[in-house]
Amino acid sequence: MMYLYLVIVFIVAFFIALFVQINNYPINLNYFWGTKEVSLALALFIAFVIGFLIAVIARVPQDLAIKRRFRSLERELFEKENRLKSYYISQSSSQTQEKAEGEQKS
Repeated sequence: MMYLYLVIVFIVAFFIALFVQINNYPINLNYFWGTKEVSLALALFIAFVIGFLIAVIARVPQDLAIKRRFRSLERELFEKENRLKSYYISQSSSQTQEKAEGEQKS
């Protein structure tokens, strides 16, 4: 499995290097406070990183809500398990009392 992962990483790295080599001509990158001449590959990489960061930041509130719900459900499950245990303990103690009373009557 590790070899498959390494092969996939190598193939992806090869295609990225090939892409950079093919798109290595300069372009003018205009941003809010100026202009800079950079390679097309660098501009695409910067756009990819910014898009990735926006997606991660947009996902954070949803992940936090899911974690909060998970903790709430864990607490609820723990409480219900404790109630079931106490119920079974009370049932078994009442059955043993009934048996003891039945043996005393006999």
